[in-house]
Amino acid sequence: MRKTTIGVIGSSGEAPGSDGAAIMQVAHAIGVQVATVGAVLVSGGTTGVMAAASQGAHEAGGTTVGFLPDADYARASEHVDIAFPTGMGTIRNLLTARCCDAVIMVNGGVGTLNELTIAYDFGTPVIVVEGTGGWADRIRPVLIEDTWLDERRAVAITFAATAQDAVADAVRRAVEPRRGTSLPVYAGPAGR
Repeated sequence: MRKTTIGVIGSSGEAPGSDGAAIMQVAHAIGVQVATVGAVLVSGGTTGVMAAASQGAHEAGGTTVGFLPDADYARASEHVDIAFPTGMGTIRNLLTARCCDAVIMVNGGVGTLNELTIAYDFGTPVIVVEGTGGWADRIRPVLIEDTWLDERRAVAITFAATAQDAVADAVRRAVEPRRGTSLPVYAGPAGR
C-alpha cells in the first residue's frame, strides 16, 4: 500500500527578523507528527526547516526523503533516509511541489514562495503554518477570498496555527483530487 507523502517547504537558513529557534521547533514538531500519522516526509533535504522537519520525523521512526539541489550527497541532512542528488538546483522545487500528496509551508523566502506557487498551479493542497514568519505570514493578504492565489481557484490554501493542526489538515486534504495544471507534462517519444 502506498504511503501518503507530505512535503515540508521552508527557509533553508536563519530567517532574518524572526525567532529561528521557534521556527525550527515548529518544523521539528511537524516532522514528528508526519511520522506519527504514518506518512513519509519529503523535503529539499538540506538545512533549516528541511533539516529540522527531517530530524523530527526520523527521531519518531518515520521515513524521510530529500530532493537535493546538488549532484552529490554532500549537503544532505543526516536525517534524510532517501536522498536524490538531483543536480537541478532550485529547479528541484518542482519535485516536492508536484510529487507530494500535500505540502506544509513553514516560514520561507523566495524559494519557498516558488514551491508554493508550483504546488498551487499543479493542484497540490498547501497548508501554511501561520506565525512562523517569512512568506508564511505574508501570503494571506494577497489571496483572493482568503483562499486562492488567482482566479483559476486551482487549490485552496489553508492555514494552521500548530504543527499538529497542519499535519492533520495535510492528511485530510491529501486525498483531494487534483484539479489539473497549466504546467505541461512531457511524455517523451514513448508517449506519442
